[in-house]
Amino acid sequence: MNTAGKKKDLALYRLQQAGESLDEAKYLFDGHKSPRSVINRAYYAMFYSVLALLVFEPYSSSKHSILKILDTFD
Repeated sequence: MNTAGKKKDLALYRLQQAGESLDEAKYLFDGHKSPRSVINRAYYAMFYSVLALLVFEPYSSSKHSILKILDTFD
């Protein structure tokens, strides 16, 4: 598999993680669980979504500090 294919597979995997985290947030919210837990799962859904997008950019990290680069986008 070439680099473009690997990047696409990684992006799809990150989007799957995002979807699972969002489903968990909905489940927790509907079950009237801890707001902190709901927010945590929603945060991770967004985090994984951003990581999926960044696969195609010249940035590389699996850490939350990578989100700081969002300040550079217009």
